[in-house]
Amino acid sequence: METTASPPGTAPARRRIPVRTRLDFWFDGVLLVAYTLVYSLGFTGLAIHEWLGLGIGLALLLHLTLHWDWVVRTTRKLFVRGGRDRGIWLLNLALLVVMTLCVLSGVLISRVALYQLGISVDAGPFWTNVHDTTSKLTLILVSVHVAVRWRWIVSVARRLLGPRRTVGSRRSQ
Repeated sequence: METTASPPGTAPARRRIPVRTRLDFWFDGVLLVAYTLVYSLGFTGLAIHEWLGLGIGLALLLHLTLHWDWVVRTTRKLFVRGGRDRGIWLLNLALLVVMTLCVLSGVLISRVALYQLGISVDAGPFWTNVHDTTSKLTLILVSVHVAVRWRWIVSVARRLLGPRRTVGSRRSQ
C-alpha cells in the first residue's frame, strides 16, 4: 500500500460519519451490553439485574423515540406493493412487544428495586412465568435482530474504529 505524505501539521481524517449514525451505533452497543448483563442474573445478582432491567426499560423508550421517524416511514411503506422492510418491521414489532412484557413483568415481580423505592407489589406466579418466557424470547429476537443488522453494524464499526486514513492517502491495488 502506497501512501502520500500529509503536509506537516495536518491531522488524520476519518471518513465522515453522521452524528445520528454514531449515536445509533454507540447507543445500540451500550443497550446490547446492558441486555447481556441483565440476562446474566447469576453474574449480576438480583439487585443489579432489577435496576439494570429498569434502566433498559427507560432506554427502550428512548430508543423508540430516536427511531420514531423510521417507524413512521417504514409503516407507511408496508402498504406499498413490494415493500422491502416488512420482515424487519415485524421483527422489531415482536421485539418491542416481547421486551415490553419482559420489563413490565420484571417490574411486577421485583423483590429489590421496588422495595427500595418503597413500592409494594404482590404479583403471583403468572408474572414470573411471563417474565421467564419473554426473557427467553427476547434473547432469540435480539440475536435475530443483530444478525439482520449485521452488515450495518460491521460497516459502521469499520468506519468508526478502523484505521485512520490521512488526508491525501490512496489505496493501491
